[in-house]
Amino acid sequence: MERGNKLIGMEENLAVVMMRVRRSVRTALRDAVREVGLTQNEIEVLLFLAQGKCNTARDISQVRGMPRSLVSKAVDQLVRRGYVHTQQDQMDRRVVRLKLQPTAQTIVERLLQARKDYFARLCQGVTQEEATVFYAMVEKMVKNLDAWERLMEKGSRAV
Repeated sequence: MERGNKLIGMEENLAVVMMRVRRSVRTALRDAVREVGLTQNEIEVLLFLAQGKCNTARDISQVRGMPRSLVSKAVDQLVRRGYVHTQQDQMDRRVVRLKLQPTAQTIVERLLQARKDYFARLCQGVTQEEATVFYAMVEKMVKNLDAWERLMEKGSRAV
Protein backbone atom coordinates (compact mmCIF):
# COMPACT_ATOMS: atom_id res chain seq x y z
CA MET A 1 0.00 0.00 0.00
CA GLU A 2 1.48 3.35 -0.94
CA ARG A 3 1.80 6.27 1.49
CA GLY A 4 -1.13 8.24 0.03
CA ASN A 5 -3.53 5.36 0.60
CA LYS A 6 -2.37 5.02 4.22
CA LEU A 7 -3.15 8.69 4.82
CA ILE A 8 -6.65 8.26 3.39
CA GLY A 9 -7.31 5.35 5.74
CA MET A 10 -5.78 7.29 8.62
CA GLU A 11 -8.06 10.30 8.15
CA GLU A 12 -11.16 8.11 8.28
CA ASN A 13 -9.94 6.24 11.34
CA LEU A 14 -8.75 9.42 13.05
CA ALA A 15 -12.18 11.04 12.76
CA VAL A 16 -13.92 7.96 14.17
CA VAL A 17 -11.43 7.57 17.03
CA MET A 18 -11.64 11.27 17.93
CA MET A 19 -15.44 11.10 18.13
CA ARG A 20 -15.36 7.92 20.21
CA VAL A 21 -12.78 9.33 22.62
CA ARG A 22 -14.72 12.57 23.01
CA ARG A 23 -17.98 10.73 23.67
CA SER A 24 -16.49 8.23 26.11
CA VAL A 25 -14.40 10.72 28.11
CA ARG A 26 -17.49 12.92 28.48
CA THR A 27 -19.41 9.89 29.78
CA ALA A 28 -16.62 9.10 32.26
CA LEU A 29 -16.64 12.68 33.54
CA ARG A 30 -20.43 12.79 33.89
CA ASP A 31 -20.36 9.44 35.73
CA ALA A 32 -17.73 10.76 38.16
CA VAL A 33 -20.11 13.51 39.36
CA ARG A 34 -23.47 11.97 38.47
CA GLU A 35 -25.01 12.60 41.90
CA VAL A 36 -24.29 16.34 41.60
CA GLY A 37 -26.24 16.55 38.34
CA LEU A 38 -23.86 18.75 36.36
CA THR A 39 -24.36 19.22 32.65
CA GLN A 40 -21.52 18.57 30.22
CA ASN A 41 -21.08 22.31 29.68
CA GLU A 42 -20.88 22.92 33.44
CA ILE A 43 -18.26 20.19 33.74
CA GLU A 44 -16.20 21.74 30.95
CA VAL A 45 -16.38 25.22 32.50
CA LEU A 46 -15.22 23.83 35.86
CA LEU A 47 -12.30 22.03 34.21
CA PHE A 48 -11.26 25.11 32.25
CA LEU A 49 -11.35 27.25 35.39
CA ALA A 50 -9.36 24.59 37.26
CA GLN A 51 -6.62 24.80 34.62
CA GLY A 52 -6.22 28.49 35.42
CA LYS A 53 -5.75 29.49 31.78
CA CYS A 54 -9.20 30.96 31.25
CA ASN A 55 -11.11 33.12 33.69
CA THR A 56 -13.87 34.67 31.59
CA ALA A 57 -16.80 33.13 29.75
CA ARG A 58 -15.48 34.71 26.56
CA ASP A 59 -12.08 33.03 26.94
CA ILE A 60 -13.67 29.65 27.62
CA SER A 61 -15.97 30.10 24.63
CA GLN A 62 -13.08 30.91 22.31
CA VAL A 63 -10.70 28.21 23.53
CA ARG A 64 -13.34 25.49 23.73
CA GLY A 65 -15.19 26.55 20.61
CA MET A 66 -18.51 26.63 22.46
CA PRO A 67 -21.13 29.28 21.76
CA ARG A 68 -20.96 32.05 24.35
CA SER A 69 -24.61 31.52 25.21
CA LEU A 70 -23.92 27.93 26.33
CA VAL A 71 -20.92 28.99 28.40
CA SER A 72 -22.92 31.82 29.99
CA LYS A 73 -25.77 29.48 30.84
CA ALA A 74 -23.34 27.00 32.42
CA VAL A 75 -21.65 29.81 34.39
CA ASP A 76 -25.02 31.06 35.64
CA GLN A 77 -25.89 27.57 36.90
CA LEU A 78 -22.48 27.15 38.54
CA VAL A 79 -22.89 30.53 40.28
CA ARG A 80 -26.36 29.48 41.53
CA ARG A 81 -24.90 26.25 42.89
CA GLY A 82 -22.14 28.18 44.66
CA TYR A 83 -19.31 26.61 42.65
CA VAL A 84 -18.20 29.76 40.82
CA HIS A 85 -17.94 33.41 41.85
CA THR A 86 -18.14 36.28 39.36
CA GLN A 87 -16.50 39.67 39.71
CA GLN A 88 -16.35 42.65 37.40
CA ASP A 89 -12.87 43.52 36.18
CA GLN A 90 -11.54 46.70 37.81
CA MET A 91 -10.02 47.99 34.56
CA ASP A 92 -12.83 47.05 32.17
CA ARG A 93 -16.29 46.83 33.68
CA ARG A 94 -17.54 44.91 30.63
CA VAL A 95 -15.35 41.96 31.60
CA VAL A 96 -16.57 39.52 34.25
CA ARG A 97 -13.89 37.34 35.86
CA LEU A 98 -14.76 33.83 37.03
CA LYS A 99 -13.27 32.13 40.06
CA LEU A 100 -13.79 28.64 41.42
CA GLN A 101 -15.21 28.56 44.92
CA PRO A 102 -13.91 26.18 47.60
CA THR A 103 -17.23 24.29 47.39
CA ALA A 104 -16.23 23.16 43.87
CA GLN A 105 -12.86 21.75 44.93
CA THR A 106 -14.03 18.20 45.66
CA ILE A 107 -15.98 18.06 42.40
CA VAL A 108 -13.04 19.36 40.39
CA GLU A 109 -10.69 16.85 42.04
CA ARG A 110 -13.06 14.01 41.15
CA LEU A 111 -13.30 15.25 37.56
CA LEU A 112 -9.53 15.56 37.22
CA GLN A 113 -9.02 12.08 38.68
CA ALA A 114 -11.69 10.61 36.40
CA ARG A 115 -10.01 12.19 33.37
CA LYS A 116 -6.59 10.94 34.48
CA ASP A 117 -7.94 7.41 35.03
CA TYR A 118 -9.74 7.47 31.69
CA PHE A 119 -6.63 8.41 29.71
CA ALA A 120 -4.48 5.92 31.65
CA ARG A 121 -6.89 3.16 30.54
CA LEU A 122 -7.02 4.53 27.00
CA CYS A 123 -3.25 4.55 26.67
CA GLN A 124 -2.69 1.19 28.34
CA GLY A 125 -0.11 -0.77 26.38
CA VAL A 126 1.19 2.25 24.45
CA THR A 127 4.98 2.25 24.46
CA GLN A 128 7.16 5.32 25.02
CA GLU A 129 8.24 5.12 21.35
CA GLU A 130 4.62 5.08 20.20
CA ALA A 131 3.78 8.00 22.49
CA THR A 132 6.71 10.00 21.11
CA VAL A 133 5.56 9.42 17.53
CA PHE A 134 1.97 10.26 18.49
CA TYR A 135 2.96 13.55 20.15
CA ALA A 136 5.08 14.52 17.14
CA MET A 137 2.12 13.81 14.87
CA VAL A 138 -0.29 15.77 17.09
CA GLU A 139 2.13 18.70 17.18
CA LYS A 140 2.19 18.79 13.37
CA MET A 141 -1.61 18.57 13.24
CA VAL A 142 -1.95 21.48 15.69
CA LYS A 143 0.39 23.59 13.56
CA ASN A 144 -1.66 22.68 10.48
CA LEU A 145 -4.88 23.58 12.29
CA ASP A 146 -3.46 26.92 13.42
CA ALA A 147 -2.34 27.74 9.87
CA TRP A 148 -5.71 26.68 8.45
CA GLU A 149 -7.62 28.79 11.01
CA ARG A 150 -5.46 31.85 10.23
CA LEU A 151 -6.12 31.32 6.52
CA MET A 152 -9.87 30.99 7.14
CA GLU A 153 -9.88 34.18 9.27
CA LYS A 154 -8.14 36.10 6.48
CA GLY A 155 -10.61 34.72 3.96
CA SER A 156 -13.65 35.67 6.05
CA ARG A 157 -12.32 39.21 6.56
CA ALA A 158 -11.76 39.62 2.82
CA VAL A 159 -15.45 38.97 2.07
